[in-house]
Amino acid sequence: VAPEIPFKNRWEATHPVRVVNLLEHTAGFDDMEPSEVYNVHDRYDFPLLEVFKRFMKPQTARWPPGTRMSYSNPGNAIAGYLIEKVSGKPFDQYIREAFLRPLGMERADYPFTEANRALLAAPYEGNPPKVSGYPFIYLRPAGDLKASPRELAKLVQFLLRRGKVGGAQLVSPESILRMEAPETTLAAKNGLRLGYGLCNYSSVEGGMVTHGHDGGIDGFISSYRYMPEQNWGYVILLNSDNSQQALESLNHLAIDFLSKDFLKPQQSVTTLPTKALGMFAGYYAPRAPRSQLFAFVDELTGGTRIRVIGGNLTRSGLFGEPEPLLYVGKNLFRGAKEPEGTTVFFVTQTGDWGVVSSGLDGISYSERSNLAMPFIRIALLSLCLLFMLTSLPYALVWLFLKLVGALKDVRHLSVRVVPLLATLSLLIVPLCLMKLSGARVGSFNLWTAGIFLGTFFFPLLSIFGLVLGLRVPKEEIHRGVRIHSLLVSSACCVLTGFLLSWHLLALRLWAAL
Repeated sequence: VAPEIPFKNRWEATHPVRVVNLLEHTAGFDDMEPSEVYNVHDRYDFPLLEVFKRFMKPQTARWPPGTRMSYSNPGNAIAGYLIEKVSGKPFDQYIREAFLRPLGMERADYPFTEANRALLAAPYEGNPPKVSGYPFIYLRPAGDLKASPRELAKLVQFLLRRGKVGGAQLVSPESILRMEAPETTLAAKNGLRLGYGLCNYSSVEGGMVTHGHDGGIDGFISSYRYMPEQNWGYVILLNSDNSQQALESLNHLAIDFLSKDFLKPQQSVTTLPTKALGMFAGYYAPRAPRSQLFAFVDELTGGTRIRVIGGNLTRSGLFGEPEPLLYVGKNLFRGAKEPEGTTVFFVTQTGDWGVVSSGLDGISYSERSNLAMPFIRIALLSLCLLFMLTSLPYALVWLFLKLVGALKDVRHLSVRVVPLLATLSLLIVPLCLMKLSGARVGSFNLWTAGIFLGTFFFPLLSIFGLVLGLRVPKEEIHRGVRIHSLLVSSACCVLTGFLLSWHLLALRLWAAL
C-alpha cells in the first residue's frame, strides 16, 4: 500500500504488516523514540513521511505481526498517512470533513491555529502544578485532536448509536462492533473477546465491560468510556498530567453510578481438577514491551506468577498477593468480580504456554519462563549496586587521609580513584533523569548530555578500574584496598554487561536511536 514508508519485517512472507495491525497495535512496532515525541524544531505540519524517514527504528517488527499487542504511536501515525495517500487530502482535513463536522463537532480539530488557541484550556504539569507550554508533536494522527468535553461526548453518542448520526448511518453497526473487539492477536484467536480493537479497547471495571480510549500528553489527560448494552457513556478531560489518580477515581465513580440500576451477570464457572490447573502454573515473562528503551523494567519486575493454591489457580506479580482465577472454559479464566473471561492461556509458536489478560492492569503477552531468572537478576544487580555504593563512604575516608597527609607515601592511588569515578558516572544518570520532563526528554540539554556522558564513561571506567586492580603488583598495594577495588570494579563490569544487553550505553536521547 505504501512501500515508500521505511520499515523492516523479517516475517514479511508469512506475517505481512496490514492496516488492521496498525489499528490493533499488533504490527510489532516499537513506540516513539524520545526525540520523536515533540516537534521543537520543524513547522507544525511537518510531513508524516519525513517523520518516518527520520525516525526509522520504531518501524521494525520485533515479532511476527498479528500475534502480540503492543501500543505503538508510530503505527497510528502510519494509518493517518495512509488516509492522506488514499484520499488525496491531509489526514486532518479528511477526518474533519468525513467525521468531525458530520458528528456535530464544529470546533474540534487537529491543527493548532489562532482560531482555536483561545478555546484551549491551560495545561498544568508537576506538583505543585505550574502552567506548561502547549506541545507540538510529530505523530499528529496519534494524539493531536483538540475537543471540548461536550464535543467529545458526541463521539460517544455516535458509538452508542452504532454509527448513526441523526437519520444518517455514517458507519455500519457491524463496523462499530469490529472496532470494539480484537481479532489479530494469538489471545483473540484463542477465545479472548476483550482487549484492544481498532483504536478502541474494552476493559472491566465495577463488574462491567466498557469500551473507549484514553489519552495523555504534557498538561492533559483524558478518557471516554461507554456501555452500548446499557446505552450510557461519559467523557473526562483534565488539564493536569499530575491527576492520574483523580482520573482513575472519576472513572470508578462514573461507572459505578451509571451501572447501579443494571444487573451484572457473570459467566458461569467450571471446576477443574488440581492436576489440570497445574499445567498452567509457572512464571510468565513479558515478551511484548511497549517501549524497547524501557523493556528492562518489564524484564526485571514485570512478570506474572501463576500458581495453584488451595485448589484454585491464582495470578500475582513477582512479589504481589495472589488473586484467584476462575475457570470458564476453553483455557479462559475470570476474576471473582469479573463478568466474563479476561485471561486466556494458549500454546505459543515455540510450543510452550503463553498468557494474556485484558484491561489496563492486565497481563501483556507473556511466555512461560524460568522463575529463578528474575530473582537471579535482581539479586545480582542489588549485590553489584551494594558493592559500588561502598566506594562512596570509603572515598570519604581515604580522601580525608590524603588531605591530612597520611597517604603521601601511598602508591597507585588510581586503583581507588577509578572505581569511584565509575560509580559516580553511573549515579549521574538517575539524577539527570529526575530533572527531565516533557520536550526536554528528547532534546539536547544539560541533563540529556549528562545521561550520555554517564552511560559513555561508565563502561570505560569500569573496565579500566578492573584492569588496574589486576595489574598492580600485590606488594605495592594494601591487600584490603586491592580486594575492595576489584569488587567494585567487577560489580561495575557486571552492570555494564546488563546495560549493554539493554542497549543503554552511550545513550543519546536527543538523537534518532
